[in-house]
Amino acid sequence: MNIVRIKKYKFLENFIFFNLFMFMFSSCIITKHVPEDKYLLRKVKINILNNNNSSTISKEDLYNLLLQKPNRKDFLNFRSYLRLYNLSNQQRIDQKIIKKQIKTDKLNLKIKQQNSSSLILDSNHVQIPLKVRKLVFGERLQNMGEAPVIYSALKLNRTKKQLKKYLFNKGYFKSEITDSTHILDNGQIDINYSIKLRDPMYLSSIKYHCPEILISSYLDSIESNSFLKKGDVFDTDNLVKERDRINDFLTNNGFYNFNKELIYFDIDTNYISNTVNITLGIQNYKKINQINNSFQDLTHKQFKISKVNIKIGDSSKFNNVAKLDSIDNSFFKIVNYEPINFKSKVFKNSIFFKKGDFYKKSIAQQTYRSLISLGLFKYVNISFDTLAGNNLISNIELTTSKSQNLSLSLDGTNNERLFGFQSGLDYFHNNLFHGGEKLLISLKSSFEIQLLLTDSKETGISNKPNTTEFGPEFHFYLPKYLLINKIGNLSKHINPVTEFTGAFNIQDRPDYFRRNQELSFGWIFHENKTTTWHVNPLLISIIDVEISSDFQTQIESFDDQYILSSFQDHVVAGGVFSFEYNGQNLTYKSNSLYFKTTFESAGGMLFNFHRLTNKIKDPLTNSYDFLGIRYAHFQKATIDLRYYQGLSDRSKIIYRIYSGIGIPKKNLRDALPFEKSFFAGGSNSLRAWRARALGPGSYYDSANRFDKIGDIKFEGNLEARFPISKWIEGAFFVDFGNIWLIGYDSLRSDGKFNWDKAIYDIAIGTGFGLRLNFEFFILRADLAIPFKNPGIPEELNHWVFQNSAKNRNNYFSPILNIGIGYPF
Repeated sequence: MNIVRIKKYKFLENFIFFNLFMFMFSSCIITKHVPEDKYLLRKVKINILNNNNSSTISKEDLYNLLLQKPNRKDFLNFRSYLRLYNLSNQQRIDQKIIKKQIKTDKLNLKIKQQNSSSLILDSNHVQIPLKVRKLVFGERLQNMGEAPVIYSALKLNRTKKQLKKYLFNKGYFKSEITDSTHILDNGQIDINYSIKLRDPMYLSSIKYHCPEILISSYLDSIESNSFLKKGDVFDTDNLVKERDRINDFLTNNGFYNFNKELIYFDIDTNYISNTVNITLGIQNYKKINQINNSFQDLTHKQFKISKVNIKIGDSSKFNNVAKLDSIDNSFFKIVNYEPINFKSKVFKNSIFFKKGDFYKKSIAQQTYRSLISLGLFKYVNISFDTLAGNNLISNIELTTSKSQNLSLSLDGTNNERLFGFQSGLDYFHNNLFHGGEKLLISLKSSFEIQLLLTDSKETGISNKPNTTEFGPEFHFYLPKYLLINKIGNLSKHINPVTEFTGAFNIQDRPDYFRRNQELSFGWIFHENKTTTWHVNPLLISIIDVEISSDFQTQIESFDDQYILSSFQDHVVAGGVFSFEYNGQNLTYKSNSLYFKTTFESAGGMLFNFHRLTNKIKDPLTNSYDFLGIRYAHFQKATIDLRYYQGLSDRSKIIYRIYSGIGIPKKNLRDALPFEKSFFAGGSNSLRAWRARALGPGSYYDSANRFDKIGDIKFEGNLEARFPISKWIEGAFFVDFGNIWLIGYDSLRSDGKFNWDKAIYDIAIGTGFGLRLNFEFFILRADLAIPFKNPGIPEELNHWVFQNSAKNRNNYFSPILNIGIGYPF
């Protein structure tokens, strides 16, 4: 992260003024590119006149059927894309196109001559490709914007037919649709569609017709779950659902060759009684009889799985060389053409076909997902061969992924003249013991210039790195639930994971030296594509801190027990539980939800055990120890909720709320451990403040000595993302929130959480961001300014525009955050 403090407002003021001027100017000529005898479509409205009958009608579906929609608007309800398009001048564009095309044609003529000469000398000469005319500035401007939507009477009538067809499919056979237009004085037009639904058609009877007794009996057994119910409003969507339901049932009960196109519906309507009679039929396969040239019915067959053939790699590469790692028995046959070995249990645990079982499409899909989720194979293909006696052979073809990977990263940092760099080396093996076990080893280090906490001024900053951080960590993943695999149906879960982690980290600063050793064990449950549970019943972390004598003297002079407790040796022994729902997808137009909650508890079992066994407390700290070190005792919970609202192809609004609370308990009740405390600020939090520079509450730290940490955190973010060009995205954002202390601290009396004053402690920051989207990664720059700053002297107003220029420069300076990826 790179944070730069900007002292002057002139650039920001000019930037805002320029944009306001451009929008105001373009708004006066909104119909600039609309021909004189045409109208710009401003608004389209759909009215359902009798809403009491429209319970099954979706207004959103109706608007999606419109063949003409007004120009899209941004989050400020501005037609900014149209205004941007209007900044272009078509006459100038045409003139520049002619000039550029002439230059391009001349250049291409030379290329053609050169290619011809080269071919005479060498018939195999590679031709130089011809040049394509580059877009002129006005064309690029038009591509960034959006052309005006011009009213079309033809599309209006076609839209009416589309709406009529939709209503018919929803059971409103007698609906009436009228339209009206309203022309405005400024060359714009509004369209209004009025819909009279009339009475819908209801299902009177549903009958099933199938010539085969076996399938007919199946239909009778599942009739109670039908989407077609007598008395319901007729809806073609329910016909589709019913067809899919029957198809899924039959293909999951052995009917491998069954196709839903064999299901048909006969519909008989009675307009007098407003009823519909439906006959659902299943026809047999048809085969041409070559003798009499007629169609012959074939019965539907149920197939059973008889064998599974697994082929790993491409056999053509081996040219009859002996196959590797081959296993063949009465059911499984595994042939490996790759030098990578795989234990047979990898396939037995991931392939769910059983010998003699009826074919099930869901089992084939589950097997595919399970094999892909192992991470061992790039491609998985499952096909079937039919045999006599209604038997199936499953053929599974696998293409292996790269088993090992080594990556190096290097990042620079700049934090208010405090420079440094961070590096990381990662080694990953995805098949360590040939059974799908994964190992990730990371080595991270950083060297930075840091302002000493014991310095009173910034003038004495060293020009050499004085802070180093170094540490390896490992993650080992087993493709099963260790110890609990046989509980319930856990053995049938797709992608079961047991995770072991370990880390050792050293942080060396002139003020203190910190060592952190951590071990954890847990399980990862992938309930489905969007839902994941993390359960870590064991987490042990040992933190050893050595404080310099000057720093110790400073803490003692302030008599700051909260900071002193944060810098004590301690052990964290407990567990972590988290639930994550991730409904995000790659399409901007759709809305999606993300939710994650985490609960962590440490020290509780140890404390109760020591109290029951009457363990002697340390007389100096009045607390128990573990492994000779005082252990932390706390409970902590967090919630992260995000809603992504898609506006258009590349525009989106994100709403985010993050909240958390940590409660120190009896064995270390003064404060949460430093690494478990909450902080605000930074490139992914309140971007108008540096990380750990805000709070707690309205506390003002004139010396700015220590990192600001707390026990409670509330944070909200609102961000609107929109495209500027093909590779550049823009964003407007507002961040708000703060951190607080649970208990009263005499040195931070304004830092305690109080319901009556919490709203006044909320900090607000706002700004604008640019994102370079290179597809494989996103480079982000966010410029933010504090709009409301509670952490300033009491005599000053907390709002930026109600302060003098000097105070704005001191307490409301903009900050530029540079980061990788979206903030959330």
